[in-house]
Amino acid sequence: MKSGRMFFLLILLSAIGLPACSQKSYNTAESGLKYRFIKGEGKGEKPQTSDIVSVKMDYYINDSLLFSSQNLDKPMEFGLMPSAFKGDFFEGIGMMSKGDSASFLCQADSVFLRIFRVKRLPEFVKPNAVMRFEISLDSFMTQEAFNERKLAEAKALADAAHQAILDYVKEKGITEAPRESGLYYIETVKGTGKQPKEGQKVKVHYRGTLLNGTEFDASYNRNQPFEFVLGMGQVIKGWDEGIALMREGGKATLILPYELAYGERAAGQIPPFSPLVFEVEFIEIVK
Repeated sequence: MKSGRMFFLLILLSAIGLPACSQKSYNTAESGLKYRFIKGEGKGEKPQTSDIVSVKMDYYINDSLLFSSQNLDKPMEFGLMPSAFKGDFFEGIGMMSKGDSASFLCQADSVFLRIFRVKRLPEFVKPNAVMRFEISLDSFMTQEAFNERKLAEAKALADAAHQAILDYVKEKGITEAPRESGLYYIETVKGTGKQPKEGQKVKVHYRGTLLNGTEFDASYNRNQPFEFVLGMGQVIKGWDEGIALMREGGKATLILPYELAYGERAAGQIPPFSPLVFEVEFIEIVK
């Protein structure tokens, strides 16, 4: 799990003037943290250090908005860390229960230096400046429960990806059986030249698409063939395997399960767990 600090190192939004907040309406914890519950009172079960919390968060400095999680496509999730300094907002989150909303006031210089880990304070952080954090705690769970959820989500995506290939092959009327690795190799033009060996440099043209036909890359568009050394891990696994089956002058369609493509991670326009289709023209072995 990456450090929760990474969530707060986003580009700051344009500042918007807001009415000044009065510290008189805040309570003060023993640590010096100023807090005010907006919804709930923190009377239920509370997250512990290392629990994974899901929150909505806005934060301000001098009553100007710096960041809002409403601009993200999903709630912020991160491990609840030990306080970086007395009275920080991590302590505040630890005071909350599921469904609570609260406001916390923290020293801006401490937040930037000890949580955001900047080397130099921005010019807009003046001495004694205060940051206000408006936080809603949507849910929290143990690290173990979070890992189990992630594994279940990954399995569901993997199962869907495997089924998507089966549906694609059926829809396209492809009769070739997959290789042991799961790669579908469909020769469209039989090559008459040499077959490449591991360690040789090869030159190819290609077009890559998702199963739905969305093109994400094509050497043809650049009018520039692509060269790489076969079998050295310079390309995705499906390419090393598939192009090794071709001969110079040949063309083939490679249908790659996600394991032979970019796996569980996203790559540019390619979502995680994406099977890929490549139309490949094997031009030559480069001498």
